[in-house]
Amino acid sequence: MKDSIIASTIEVYIKISNTLRATPTKFHYSFNLRDVSKVVQGILMTKNVSINKPDVCVKLWVNEVSRVFMDRLIDDDDREWFVGEVMEMLSRNFKSGIEKEEIFGDNKVKFGDILKIDAGRIYEEIADGNKLTKALEGQLEDFNDASTNKMNLVFFDDAVHHILRICRSLRQPRGNIMLIGVGGSGKQSLVRLASFMYEF
Repeated sequence: MKDSIIASTIEVYIKISNTLRATPTKFHYSFNLRDVSKVVQGILMTKNVSINKPDVCVKLWVNEVSRVFMDRLIDDDDREWFVGEVMEMLSRNFKSGIEKEEIFGDNKVKFGDILKIDAGRIYEEIADGNKLTKALEGQLEDFNDASTNKMNLVFFDDAVHHILRICRSLRQPRGNIMLIGVGGSGKQSLVRLASFMYEF
């Protein structure tokens, strides 16, 4: 599937660069070839045991282009445009019949290494949301046992997705992430927990 992955990644980069240009309110909409390499770098974080079917590989690609490109988009119109482009590429380049609801619906595609932290950190698809939440609650309990600055977090869907994004950045060489939001929204707490999970 490498040809489809590379061709689609370059196509996403070209389309987003030409369509979503930087403006005073969207000053961070600056995309370059480093973003293409970040998608490939994300795909290379997996092992072949995790990617055992073409559909899982397609979901991995969608996750990586979403993390690199879509996470920077700040309004619903831009995100909807991006989702439409990705879905069109899935049917054209990957010949995939995966529905939009499967990838971008209530149960969004999730990849991470949180479930098997003790078993060598395997970056894989996380299909069971309950198991993921229990794993995070266990990590939070460990954090609170080891820290004087105890946290009381609720792992709702957005918080879980943010932790997965933060963890993805932390596990990459020179990975970085910019967290923007109002004070008290939990950015520092999620980074603190993710850093604890990676023993930073």
